Parts: sequence; C-alpha cells; structure tokens
Amino acid sequence: MKKIFALILLVITLISCGQDASNTEIPLTVTQQIDSLFSEFDNLNSPGYAIGISKNGKTLYKKGYGAANLDYNIPITPNSAFSIASVSKQFTAACIALLILENKISLETPASNYIPELKKYADTIRIKHLIYNTSGITDYHQLKRKGGKSWVTFNYFDIDECISTSLAEDKLQFTPGDKWDYCNINFMLLTKIVEKISGMSFSEFSRTKLFEPLEMKNTLINDDITQIIKNRVTPYNFRIKEYLDGYNEYGIKLKEEGKYIQHPRNSPHYGGSGVVTTIEDLLKWSANMTSKRFGGQEFYDLMHKTLKFKHEKDNQAFGLYIGNFNGRKIVAWDGGDWGISSQLLRFPDQGIAIVVLSNIGSGQAFRKVNGIADILVREGLIK
Repeated sequence: MKKIFALILLVITLISCGQDASNTEIPLTVTQQIDSLFSEFDNLNSPGYAIGISKNGKTLYKKGYGAANLDYNIPITPNSAFSIASVSKQFTAACIALLILENKISLETPASNYIPELKKYADTIRIKHLIYNTSGITDYHQLKRKGGKSWVTFNYFDIDECISTSLAEDKLQFTPGDKWDYCNINFMLLTKIVEKISGMSFSEFSRTKLFEPLEMKNTLINDDITQIIKNRVTPYNFRIKEYLDGYNEYGIKLKEEGKYIQHPRNSPHYGGSGVVTTIEDLLKWSANMTSKRFGGQEFYDLMHKTLKFKHEKDNQAFGLYIGNFNGRKIVAWDGGDWGISSQLLRFPDQGIAIVVLSNIGSGQAFRKVNGIADILVREGLIK
C-alpha cells in the first residue's frame, strides 16, 4: 500500500507541475538544464510558461511551469491556451498567402480595392506595404481615442475603432515603401481584405482554411470577449511600482497590496494579435514548415519571402523575420502585451522549433527561447 500511495503522490506531483509524460526524446541532462531556466516559476503560486521543442516535426520536449490561474491553482500544461500577441501576425499573413496562391490578389494589388477609405491618400498603399510594415499609416495606439479612454486592453475597443482612428488621419507618415514602421493596423486591414474577398468573417476563414487543415484544433481568433475558450490561461503582471505607475498613466488606479495584477483582455482586436493557441498547436504549425504537407513549397516560399524597399530593413517576411543565432539561420517573431509574452523561433536548416508562451507581461519569452537554444547548441542538438 505504501508503494502504491507513493506512486500516486508522484503522479500528482508531475501533473501539478505541468509535466508531460511523453518527454523522452532528449537526454535528462538537457531537460534538467531547460527546467532550470524556469525553476522560479515551477509552482502553483506563480504564473509561468509553457514550452515546446521539436525537430523535423517530432516533439522532443514539452512542459508547463506555474499556474494558468492563480484563483484556482490550475497548472499550465502544453494544452493551456495562451493569447500570443504579435506572434499572431504570421497567421494573418498566412491567410493572405492562401489568397495570393489562389490568384485572388497579389502583393501589388492596391489595398484600396477592398478598403475604399485608403483612396484619399495620394500614394497607393499596396498589399505588400501592409504585409511588410511599410505603409506609412499611423498605428492606432499612437493616436487619441474619441471617447478619451486609453488603449490599455482593460478597456473595450475593437478592430473597427482601431482602424477608423488610424484612417481618420489625413496624411500618411511617409510615402509607402520609404520607411519600415511596425504597425498593427497594417495587419488589421489585411483581415478586412480577407473578409471582402472570401465573404467570410476572418475568424471563420482562418479556422476553415488554415487551422482545421493543419489540425490546430485548439487555435482560434479571439474576436469576441464573451466566448468560452477551453484551458485559457489568465494574464498577469507583477504588482510593482513600475506597473502600478504604468496603469495609473492609463487612468487605472490599483491597490499596492499583493504580488500580481490580473489583467483580463477586454479588447477583441485581431489581425496584429488576437490568436489564442497552445504549445501543441504551434508545434503542428512548425512541423508543417518542415513537411510542407499543407500548402506545399509554394506556401512555404511565400511565407518566407522578403522584399527590398527604399529602406534598409529587408529581413521581414510574412509576419516573420529572418535572422541568425550564433551564425545559424533563424525564422521567428515575438509578441508581448499586458500579461502576455510569446515567441516562436525556428532553425530551418536544422529542423528545430522552439516555442515559449507566458502569462506574465514581463516574461520576456524571447530570452527564454534564446536560453533554450543556447542549451541545445551547447549539447549538440543544434549543429
């Protein structure tokens, strides 16, 4: 009986820590080093992280650390559903890529064909200018809201308010193609183009044309704040002076007592963000970049296509950037918002994908990804 009781305790401990029983693909010495990167969050008194590592489409390691919800002590697992902030952009771009491959549009198509409000600008904004963040449109959060409230995601605002605020400006910041300027409105407008061409809502198009074919069954566009999302994590920020002052600047006064600030996302904007997904599904997405089962080589090439404009930045692709990590080519994008931190990074030549998602606003998922990559390089798993 004592042995059985001890075994039960072990199983409960593994479950409570978010451990996945199938992690048998890399040496214990490597997983221990990875776990050490997250050790301070590996308890149910802290929000934390979910991670996934794969090679050539096969999962090597996946695990959760910390709590998905501190009210109920729910552990984070690889099946926990995270809002992934700007990592969403590659999925918006992927929907545009599908339309391009169907010859419905091209990168040279004027965006005003589908967004009439853009016709007021003297210079033509094309699909490529939106995809590659070189449109000259002023991003919504740099402008004041009509009602006077801030753009902090505690407050309700949707994609239409964001777009109307930006397009109320009579002039572009620069001639399209002259500069690179990170702009969420570019990707919000892309969702409107998808809707105009397909006759479907963006959430429906992405679900039926992208997520379902890839068997990403736990991925969706969070375009309605009232919808139920299974296994959704709660976002948090540390209740420290820096954050308290930040909230206060946005007109939100909070108490000083406590360690964490719970930050629900009450603004269902999407395109530049808005995807909710899991480690499991992001590993499926990454696996397809190796197998090319969905979309084939054409889809892969378009997703990774870079263009040269008048500015110097030429390493952005379709919601992705091309870079290097210690001399090795990488493809990545990271995201962050109040209570959210995320990164998906791939080493295409080695077939390695690393995903880190966090429900901590200061989680710096990109640093955790880099830490994991350092370990894999040091241990010879990335050549």
